[in-house]
Amino acid sequence: MTTKILDEWDTLVSLLPANWEQLANDHKQLLVKHGNAKITNAGDLLRLILVHAAADLPLRQTVALVAQAGGPTLSPMRLHKKMIRAGSYLHALVTAMVDTPMGLAPEKWAGYIVSAVDATVISRPGSVNGDARIHSRMRLADLKYLQIRSTTISEGETFCGFNFEPGELVVGDRGYCNARGVAHVLDAGADVLVRLNRTSMPLLWPGTKDPIDIMSTLRALPRSAVREQAVLVHHKVDGRSRIIQGRLCMVRLPEHEARKARKRAREEHGASVSADTLEAAGYVVLFTTTPPARLSAAQCIELYRLRWQIELQFKRWKTICGFDRMPNFRPDTIEAWIYAKILAAVLLEKLASLHSGVFPPIDCDEDELEEPFALRKAALEADPTALAIARVRALADAAVRAASEHQSRHRHA
Repeated sequence: MTTKILDEWDTLVSLLPANWEQLANDHKQLLVKHGNAKITNAGDLLRLILVHAAADLPLRQTVALVAQAGGPTLSPMRLHKKMIRAGSYLHALVTAMVDTPMGLAPEKWAGYIVSAVDATVISRPGSVNGDARIHSRMRLADLKYLQIRSTTISEGETFCGFNFEPGELVVGDRGYCNARGVAHVLDAGADVLVRLNRTSMPLLWPGTKDPIDIMSTLRALPRSAVREQAVLVHHKVDGRSRIIQGRLCMVRLPEHEARKARKRAREEHGASVSADTLEAAGYVVLFTTTPPARLSAAQCIELYRLRWQIELQFKRWKTICGFDRMPNFRPDTIEAWIYAKILAAVLLEKLASLHSGVFPPIDCDEDELEEPFALRKAALEADPTALAIARVRALADAAVRAASEHQSRHRHA
């Protein structure tokens, strides 16, 4: 990947937004105080950042490689300081290159600014349980990171680590479904939409103190129809009791999707999986504090599905571009490093699509296709999903080959 970045720079530049150089000036990336700057143009800056992040090279090796290729000569510490300041510029490039995800405009969701929170474990080579956890809060309409935190592996997923804003609708998976986290979001004037965790947030019937038997409620659901149910959540903090009002949005999965969900539950829990867990896997159950008059239950289900599509996209980028190979855990460089990774991922996808609407090209000889995606041309043309799988596998294989070649060169150096 390093050689590609250096040798095909003109091709990469052609894929950047037309105002990519002006954006560098707008975000004060080339501003100097003493007139002895080693980086005087946006091209040199981006080349250094992409070699460092996309090729997973240390700062010292990055500056040496770029200097050898005819770029500017500077110290690793200077590049580190450039990375600290580059976050806003890299975000502007990503925003200009990535289309707004369909359906995430605030107008569609009753004026809510929709954000998603998620966490991922970062592991260095040889780590067994991971070395750190990266917590991120992203606005889905423009893929802007609103907050990024790095913590030890002992800190789990929680809403309490973020600062939310009034009018925000926060979407999270079941790891964030607990009364303490939901109360934190509400106290900021925001609302939540989370996948229900039956064990971490017990529910009460409105007007009573009786607990809800969620499994009995799910069994009564009709097929293929979204239903909602008003519920209460009891939260005790500092000896005081608090009641949180919300509702469940529920839908029964089609049988073939339910089988897949039960299979995932068995893989996750192993032999200890309970009968209720397997049965509950056949439903989508969300908890939300949004008013029914503002977002219907069907809209909540639809919005949560959009969140999953965004998560799939980032899982693919992590696989292809090595998001799990963070060189350090400094909070002042995490944002720039992640945006540089995303920029490299977008460029990689655009490069793969330059000469063909699909990759591998559907007009090539079938004998030339490698075994993992040696699909018939007719099947490729008729099945968009098969095309997507073929492209992702090809891109991942290319990334693996590039990494192997890179390691081989270092072993023989």
